[in-house]
Amino acid sequence: MNRMKKTMAGLCALCLSLGSMSVSGTSDKSGTAFAATKDISSTMEWDTLKIGGAGFVSGIVAGDKEMYLRTDVGGAYRYDYEKNRWVQLFGFINEDDRGLLSCKGIAVDPTDDLTAYFLCGCAYFSDAKTVIYKTTDGGKTFTGVDVTEHIQVHGNGDGRECIEPIAVDPDNTDTIYAGGDVTAGKSALIKSTDGGKTWKPVEGYDALGLFSGELKYPSWTDHMVRGTEPAKLYNEQNGIGCIHVEGGMVYVGTSVKGEPNVHVASVKDDKFEPVKALPNTNYPLSITSDHNGNLFFTYIAGLAFGGASGGAYKYNIASGKAEKLSVSDNSIGMIEADKNDPNKLFARTCGVFSDQWFGDEWVQDDPSTPENEGTIAWGDHFFRSSDGGKTWEDITPGAGPTDYSTGVGVKNFISRPMDLGGYDWIYGKACHWGSSIVIDPRDKEGDRLLLTSGNGVFACDNAWDEKGIQFYFQPDGVEECVSLDFVSTPDGLDLSAIGDYDGFVHETVDGIPPQYKPNMGSTSAIAVCPQNTDVWARTANGDGNNTGSGYYTLDRGKTWKAFKPACTGGKLSITELSKGKYRIINSSTKGAVSYTDDFGATWKTCDGIKASKTVYTLVDPEDAKTVYAVGAQYNEYWSSDMSKKEPTYDESHYSYYISEDYGATFTETRICPYNWELTWKFEETGDPAYLGGGRIAFAGANQGVYIISDKGKNVEHLENVSYAKCIGYGAPEKAGGVNTLYIYGKPEESDKEGIYRSTDAGKSWVCINTEHLYGGTGNGNYLVGDMDEFGKVYMSTVGCGIVYGRIAGSSPQPPKTTTTTAKVTTTTAKPATTTTTASNPVTTDKNYRAGDANADGEVDLSDVVMIMQALANPNRYGTTGTDEHHITAQGVANADVIGNNGMTTEDAGTIQRYLLKLIPSIPVTE
Repeated sequence: MNRMKKTMAGLCALCLSLGSMSVSGTSDKSGTAFAATKDISSTMEWDTLKIGGAGFVSGIVAGDKEMYLRTDVGGAYRYDYEKNRWVQLFGFINEDDRGLLSCKGIAVDPTDDLTAYFLCGCAYFSDAKTVIYKTTDGGKTFTGVDVTEHIQVHGNGDGRECIEPIAVDPDNTDTIYAGGDVTAGKSALIKSTDGGKTWKPVEGYDALGLFSGELKYPSWTDHMVRGTEPAKLYNEQNGIGCIHVEGGMVYVGTSVKGEPNVHVASVKDDKFEPVKALPNTNYPLSITSDHNGNLFFTYIAGLAFGGASGGAYKYNIASGKAEKLSVSDNSIGMIEADKNDPNKLFARTCGVFSDQWFGDEWVQDDPSTPENEGTIAWGDHFFRSSDGGKTWEDITPGAGPTDYSTGVGVKNFISRPMDLGGYDWIYGKACHWGSSIVIDPRDKEGDRLLLTSGNGVFACDNAWDEKGIQFYFQPDGVEECVSLDFVSTPDGLDLSAIGDYDGFVHETVDGIPPQYKPNMGSTSAIAVCPQNTDVWARTANGDGNNTGSGYYTLDRGKTWKAFKPACTGGKLSITELSKGKYRIINSSTKGAVSYTDDFGATWKTCDGIKASKTVYTLVDPEDAKTVYAVGAQYNEYWSSDMSKKEPTYDESHYSYYISEDYGATFTETRICPYNWELTWKFEETGDPAYLGGGRIAFAGANQGVYIISDKGKNVEHLENVSYAKCIGYGAPEKAGGVNTLYIYGKPEESDKEGIYRSTDAGKSWVCINTEHLYGGTGNGNYLVGDMDEFGKVYMSTVGCGIVYGRIAGSSPQPPKTTTTTAKVTTTTAKPATTTTTASNPVTTDKNYRAGDANADGEVDLSDVVMIMQALANPNRYGTTGTDEHHITAQGVANADVIGNNGMTTEDAGTIQRYLLKLIPSIPVTE
C-alpha cells in the first residue's frame, strides 16, 4: 500500500495506537546491533558543511545559563559557549522519524538548564506522529514519549512562530503542559505530572469548546481530528500557540479570533476562564514575564506571518488589568525582559516588512563592493524600552548617521547598517519572518540579543549603546538548508545546489563558502564537465522562487552567463564534444531528456529514453562520448486508485540507458521492478555510481544494488544488499582501484538502516554510520563521495544542511588533480625499539609490524578499525573476545605505535594520519 492510501488502515491506525510508547535518542554502542555487516562507524566523524542559517529558525528559548533553538524542518540546537556556535541535537533521528525534525516548541526546566523538553511533529512525514523528547544532559541523550493519541503538531505549518506551546511549572518541575495544533483525543492541551513520563488530556481546557470542528489531518487521508479552524487545511491549523506557567497559574493562548483566546487556570484544578482584560481580534503569539508580577501578551494578525495588526499588552497578575503598549500596532513577536531589571525590555515585530507600514527600511553596506553601498533589504523592526514599556525606541538597523560625532547623515537611525558577519550570501536580505528576541542569559549587562528569522539567527552585542548599535548575522552551527544536488571532482571541487539559496563552492568543511553569483534562488542541479572542470552549469528548481532559470560558466565560476534550460526542476550533466565545445543534457522531473550544443539557444530530444520520473545522467569521465542514464517508468494511477491490480513489469520498472554519441541517442536495458509500494518514502533512487572501466552501480531501493557493465549486456544483482535508497561513489581506497561505493540502506535485512561503504565494487560492505542520520537523505536523496579524499562522503538531508562524514583524524586536503589513496600495502616503518623509547615486551617478535593491528602483514584502514572496535567493545573484539576476528596479543603490540599507554585511540589516530600522508612514518613519538 503506498503513501496516498495510508488511511485508517495505515497512517491513522499507527498514529492512534502508539500511545505513550517510549522512544530514545540513544543507541546500543556495543556492536551487537548488527547481525552480519561489520561496523566501523567508530572510525568516522560526522558533521555538517558550514553554510550558516539558510532556513527558518522558529524559536530560541533561554534558561538561566543555556540557550536552545528550534527549526521548522531542521531539528533543534543548543548553544555551545566554548565553541561559540549552535550544536545540532537531533542528528540521531533516522529516516522513518524525519518528521520529528520539525520542532514546534521547547521548554527548559527553570531549575536545571540541562533538562529540556522538545515538542516535535510534522503532518506530512512519519505518519503525522507527535513526540515529546526530554533531555537531562543538555541534549547528549534523549528519551521520548509518543503523544499522537492525544495531540498532533505540525512544526512546519502556519503558526510555527508562536512562542512556545509547551511549558514547565517553576514551582513543581514535574508538571509540564503541552498543546497541539489539533486534538486526536479528549483535549488539545495535555499535562504531565511525572516529569514527562506520562501525559493526560486536560479536559477542563477542552470544555471551552475551542476545538469544535473536524478536519482531515493531513488532508489526503481519512484521519479525522478536531481543530480550531475546520474550514482550513491541516497546515493552517495552529491550535494552542503559547503556554506560560507562573504563580501556580497556567495561561494558554489559542489560535482563534472573535472570541476569548487567552485563558487561565490553577494548576491544581485546570478549570479555565478567559482573561477578560485582553483583546480577541488577533491571534495570541507569545506570553512572557518580567519576573516582577507582570506578563506580556503579543499578537499577530495572521498565522502565515500576517504583520498588519496585532500589538502587545502588559498584564498585571495581581490586579488582572492590562494596558496596551505603544511599541507598535503591528504584529509583535515577543517582549523580552532583563531578569536583572524588569524596566529594561526589548521587542520586535513579526512578519512586518519595513516599507509596508513603517516607511523606513533597513540599509546594508557591502564592504567588498562599495558601489552597492546603501542597498535596501526589507525586514522586521526592533525596539527597546528602559521604563517598563511606557516608551519605546526603534533600534532597527539602518543607514545611520554618516558621522556619529555630529549626527549628520542619511536618516536618524541609532543602529548601524547590518553587518554580514562574514556571510556574504546574506547581503540584500534582512531579519524577517521571526518572532524571538532573546537576551543571552550569560550576558550580565543584558546587551547581547539573539533574534530568529527566515534566514537564520541575527545578533547584537551592544543593544544599550546610545549610538552605533550593531546588529549582525550570526548563525554559526545552524544548518537548515535543503540541498538538492552535489558534485565532487578529483581536482578538488565540491559544489552544491540548494533550495532557496542557489548553491555554494565548498572549499573547506568549516569555512564560510562563496555563493554562486548571480544568485537565482532555488536551484535543483549543479553539473561539472568531467573532461574540463572549468565548465559548470546550474538550473533553477521549478518552484517559482527564482530570479533566473539557468547559468553556465567556462572559468570555474568566476563569471556566469545565463541560459534557458529545457526545463526547470530537473538535473544536468555536461560532456565535451570537442575542445572548447560542450553539450549540456537536461532532464525534467517527468522523464523528458533533452540536450543543447549552443548553451540553450536550441534544444533537441534525446532519443531512446522512456521514463515518467526524473532521469539521472552521468558522463563517463574516461570517455566523453559515453553517457549513462537511469530512470523509472511508473504509472501514476497506482497512487490514487488501489482497486487496480499490481502494476505489470512493463508499467513499473527501472531502466539503465547508455549513449555512445554524447547523449543524443540511448539504448535501454531494464533492470528491476520500480518500488511502487514505497513511493511515499522516497522520490527517485538518484544518481548512478561510476565504478570505472564502464561499470555502473545502481540502487534499486527494495530491490537492492545492481552492477551494470558491457554497455548494459551484463547486469549483476548483488545478493548482499537488501535495501538501497540511493548510491554514490567517491575516491578509491587505493590509487588505480575501483571507486568507493556508498549506499543509504542496509546490506542485510537484519542490519540497521544507515550509510554503508564498499571498496571492492559491492562484494563486501562495512557500516560507517547509523547514529548521525539527520533524518535521512531527504529531497536531494544523494550520497556523494569526495573524489580527492578517500572515506569522505556528503549526504543530503530533509532540512539539516549537507552532512559529511570522514575518517576520524583526517585533515582538510588541498585541491588535487588526481584521485588519491589512503590505503598503504607496504610500509618502511622499523621496529619500535629502533625509533622510540617505548617499552613493549613483544616488539622484538619476528611478527612485529608497527601499526598492523590485525596482523595481516599490511598497514591499512582495517587496522584502525580493529583498534577502535577492540577499545569500544573488548568483550567482543578484545584479546579474549568472542568474535572470531578479535585482536590478538601480537596485534595489540603492533597497534601501540606511540608506546606510552598501551593501545589507545591516539594510536589509531596516528595510524590514520600516516595513511593520509600527514606524517612520514610510524612508529613516531609525537
